[in-house]
Amino acid sequence: MNNNIEKAKEFGSFIGLVVVLLFSSPILSFSNSFQQDVSEDFGNGSFPTSDGDKNNISSTAQTLVTKGNELVNKVKYQEAITYYNKALAIDPSNINALLGMAETFSKLNRYDEATIYYDKALAIQPVNISILYSKADILPYLSRYDEAIAIYDKIFALNPHSSNALGRKALALYDLGRLEEAVTYFNKVLEMESNNNTAAMYYKALALDKLGNYEEAISVRDKLLEIDPKDIDTLDGIALDLSHLGNDAKAIVYFDKVLAIDPYRMNVLLNKGNALNNLSRYSEAIFSFDRVLDTYPDQDIALNGKGKALLMLGNYTGAITYFDRILSMNSSDIDIINDASKNKIAAVNALNNVG
Repeated sequence: MNNNIEKAKEFGSFIGLVVVLLFSSPILSFSNSFQQDVSEDFGNGSFPTSDGDKNNISSTAQTLVTKGNELVNKVKYQEAITYYNKALAIDPSNINALLGMAETFSKLNRYDEATIYYDKALAIQPVNISILYSKADILPYLSRYDEAIAIYDKIFALNPHSSNALGRKALALYDLGRLEEAVTYFNKVLEMESNNNTAAMYYKALALDKLGNYEEAISVRDKLLEIDPKDIDTLDGIALDLSHLGNDAKAIVYFDKVLAIDPYRMNVLLNKGNALNNLSRYSEAIFSFDRVLDTYPDQDIALNGKGKALLMLGNYTGAITYFDRILSMNSSDIDIINDASKNKIAAVNALNNVG
């Protein structure tokens, strides 16, 4: 996984701001973000149980559940399911077996089946916050965002002092594209946590980007930099915001800060090259694009950017070579193809005029 995906795991889902930023599925947001001490909401332990559960199930069923749990820990999920099923055959209301089945199906990405067992567990313990969270957190994998939001609302009603449910609701709204609502809920999280929740700040900035509120997004990211001055994604986000605002010179300062930490971050090299082209600093742009092409010789954005720089420097033959490389690649990026075609025509015409 690249660093962006690891970042997504820390904060949640991710972004698509300018060019070639690679991000993870938005679903990651629900299982990894806004997880403060979960005991605040529902106590400790892998599978919550009521006080009398262990007394109400047979020792045989409990032994089977324990064996299933051990197999899960050994990543032997199919075998674990067999043992949970045996436990349920003895005691259909065994909450630990039901949750074991749900968690195991989740690990196998069999989310429809997981929800069935969460529902059976909730039929027994309808206000168990742990189970409610577990179900809500997998519903986005099934594109059932509205149901997830409804559950987060229920959790918050049960525990209005926790920001976890609000944060996860905000992320669901973000993934649904309901960005203004998402910002509202991120703000509520920040109010509850005295502006100390970096996940809320991070995703608030992403939502603001998508709303075109780049200056406000920069303000949020400036606060994140006060916490971690070397956070690559925050520095990169500010650079992209500045590019959107037409301030390419200042954007390059932030791109360089990122590259000082990670010299081979390809999306930053590409964006820096584009910014340099915008500033007519073509030789520098070529150097930035070449650093990408050294590793990825068929990277179409780098090829097109270098072709443009060569065109503007009057190297029409060299420019045509790069535009032809794009046109021969069958790139899936229609905008790149159209731009390369247009620029090739300009280069050919300029070459003919010179001749």
